[in-house]
Amino acid sequence: MRRAYIKRYGICSALGENLPSCVRALGGGNLTPPAEFMHIQEASDDYIVPYYKAKENFDGLINNIESLPENTTLFVGSSSFGVDLNEQTYAKDGLKDLGYVYQVPSLCKKLGVGSHYYFFNTACTSSANALIYAARMIKEGIVDNALVIGVEVQNMLSLCGFMSLGLISKDGIKPFDKNRNGIVLGEAYGFALLSSQENSWEFTEGEILNDISNITTPSKDGKTLQTVIEKTLYNAGVKASQIDLIKLHATASNSNDISENNAICKVFGQSVPTCAALKGYIGHTLGACGVCELALLLGALDNGFIPKSLGFETKDESFDIIPTMQKSAWNGKYILFNYLAFGGNSAAFLIKKGGN
Repeated sequence: MRRAYIKRYGICSALGENLPSCVRALGGGNLTPPAEFMHIQEASDDYIVPYYKAKENFDGLINNIESLPENTTLFVGSSSFGVDLNEQTYAKDGLKDLGYVYQVPSLCKKLGVGSHYYFFNTACTSSANALIYAARMIKEGIVDNALVIGVEVQNMLSLCGFMSLGLISKDGIKPFDKNRNGIVLGEAYGFALLSSQENSWEFTEGEILNDISNITTPSKDGKTLQTVIEKTLYNAGVKASQIDLIKLHATASNSNDISENNAICKVFGQSVPTCAALKGYIGHTLGACGVCELALLLGALDNGFIPKSLGFETKDESFDIIPTMQKSAWNGKYILFNYLAFGGNSAAFLIKKGGN
């Protein structure tokens, strides 16, 4: 069986218009969260909520993707791709079908990758699942190269949907913090090019599992994510003690952070590795967070540092995990990435530094 490597990656987010600008901001010390406030009026109610708006539009990311190898297959993960266009069109001319079925073929033409593509919409695990399937298909020899794109476009459907559930924070995201009070959404776009050609980052293994204990959230005992992590490690032939860093999902919602804390503690016991949370920098980018947080963290590690977890200040006494509180040096090998989705979908994958 072949192996899957990450050849290059990029991101556009509230931190910056491309990966270098995002990494510079990420390592910039005492960074103020780059969120702006949105005023939403619905019937007689007014809402003012924070939101992370991307520095560039989606076409800006696509235009900056360098030429792709021949036989590249497109994988797209998103919970909102085309929704913003539907909203704009509805406001003018009534509802028309401008969803994924039209957007992705157009994207194929822009990228010059032909018409062979896969689309994933599993809420917040969308592009994480796209990465896992792309890597599997490379290993099996089904595809030679895979361009995985994560897309989260600002839209009212996502924002109002989470607001209706009481999940939106009004004062900022506080991942794993004692005083956390909800998520802050963000707009971002990211990409990762996977190949069987050896490179410095290897996509080692990944697993996916659905939690049916609740219609919207994973079980608080963390059993589903625990199983996903354990299967990922087992299939990769890697012990828990070999993990050097965990990228937390860390939405700052009550149930998700509890579930993730419990899962990690069950897998790693008293020897929990360094844990970093990234949503304080770019917001919760929903279906795009798999690719976007991968690109953001690998960009930081390529520059020799693990970022502090922006927004975390006070430890929750019921948690064993303390996210990074300051920027630190990096010289590790294995990174575990966790993702939890609305609806109970859980995903985790393992990235290895240095190939062999």
